[in-house]
Amino acid sequence: MTPTISQMKDIMNNTTKDNIIDRDELQDQYVKELIDSMDFDTMEEFVYDTINDNLDKYSLDELIEEVEEYNPELLDDTNQTEDESEEPNELTGWN
Repeated sequence: MTPTISQMKDIMNNTTKDNIIDRDELQDQYVKELIDSMDFDTMEEFVYDTINDNLDKYSLDELIEEVEEYNPELLDDTNQTEDESEEPNELTGWN
């Protein structure tokens, strides 16, 4: 089946747009703009949420392995008081 003239124009327009706009460059500039527009608290919240979301995808064994490699002291029961084991809240500054 031969494409119609309208379909050919659409193909040419899309090809032209792809050639004019470098997606990687546009994405890079956009990410940098987003970062530049964030204040420290917003950036901290974003980093916390991103890491937390990534760790949610880990199995318990994978999480333990990660903690053992980078922060093994977190697995030592003798170093953890009752206050340290609580969820982050307004008192800890993690809200």
